[in-house]
Amino acid sequence: MQKGFKKILLFFLPFLLACGAKDNGAQLRLESARKALAEQDYVRAKQDIDSLKILYPKSFAQIKASLSLLDTVRRAENNKIIADCDSLISLHEPDLQKMKSMFTYQINKKYQDEGRYIPKEYYSGGLITNTTLQTGVKDDGTIYLESVFVGGKQKHNRIKVTAKDGLFVESGVVTDDGLNYRSSSLEINFEIIHFSGASENGVAKFIYANKEKPLTITLQGQQNNSYSLPQSAKSAISKSYQLSVMMLQLDSLKTAKEKAEFHIYYLDNKKEGEALTVVE
Repeated sequence: MQKGFKKILLFFLPFLLACGAKDNGAQLRLESARKALAEQDYVRAKQDIDSLKILYPKSFAQIKASLSLLDTVRRAENNKIIADCDSLISLHEPDLQKMKSMFTYQINKKYQDEGRYIPKEYYSGGLITNTTLQTGVKDDGTIYLESVFVGGKQKHNRIKVTAKDGLFVESGVVTDDGLNYRSSSLEINFEIIHFSGASENGVAKFIYANKEKPLTITLQGQQNNSYSLPQSAKSAISKSYQLSVMMLQLDSLKTAKEKAEFHIYYLDNKKEGEALTVVE
């Protein structure tokens, strides 16, 4: 009888050891995830939890514990995002307000849904009498350029900026729709062509990077006209570019904070046993 029991035990022993090894591996993954959480290494913690579920699908106790731990990891991760965003917002907000003080804020609430920040040294409330390149920043942080032509025959829909060393950048082609304006008389033609977003195509950034160099603006369209960009315009466009970058960065931080706050709200209010579907 004892010999028969020993044979049965010897037969099942490898399977028992294998199950023990599996459970031990799952527990090691769980402990590794807990350690990663304590070290604020949230990526590694989530990787350990994912590995546990994949490698040890029958380790139900450890999987259940890991799912609870996953909520804790995500809550801690999002709390850190909020704290980091608050710190950076507090650090950069004064610089943004200081930069905005160099601009005139303009909005016509009767006709416009959003205002514009226009560089003070380049702002003019009167009529434009010279061919030039204007600039400003919209409320959402988008920089725009307005190519103004005053003179004889000209119908342009694109601009090219060339530095003395041969480097250049070209805007996209714009249509006659939207914010573009053309008028003509017997003596003079007047055009304002608006570039923003894709059509601006990094022109402002190029001018900012090359503001110490002589720059030539070429109006491209039915015929080409060129002129040297004055220092006042280079200064105004450079400031607008810097303001745009700062506004977009602050807006990105605020968006990241709001997203993290929503994730925490979801974690705090989800039903017990509900599958977590928060987007990483």
